[in-house]
Order: sequence, then C-alpha cells, then structure tokens
Amino acid sequence: MAHHPRPDRERARRQVERHAFEVGPALPSRPLTPFEQQLLDGTAVVVTDVAPMETAIYQVTPSVGEYRLSGR
Repeated sequence: MAHHPRPDRERARRQVERHAFEVGPALPSRPLTPFEQQLLDGTAVVVTDVAPMETAIYQVTPSVGEYRLSGR
C-alpha cells in the first residue's frame, strides 16, 4: 500500500465527477417472474387485510407508561 502524505485534489475531483451523474440502477430492471408477481400481489393483499386489525389492536393496548390490572 502506497503512502500518500496529502490527499490528491485532482484525483478526488475526478472521482466525484465520475459518480456525480449516476441515477438509479446501472441495468434496466428485468420483468418479474409469475411467481414473483404472485408473491408481490399476495403481500399487498395481506397488508390491506391487516390494517383494520392493527387499528383495533392499538385501541385495546395500553399507551406507553399506562398500567392496567389483569381482570383474571
């Protein structure tokens, strides 16, 4: 490994310029396989089905710092 007593400004500038205009992935995205599309659609359905249940759970659970005695 070479020892560089000071950073090279020109090298740093060229490196920044080389990567300054990169946006997004280098390759175009590939189409999803039927299995991947089914998995993505199923995940979206699960998320929409769970939302009402999540709201109900938040209404039942105590807030932070609140203590509730068990009714058992």
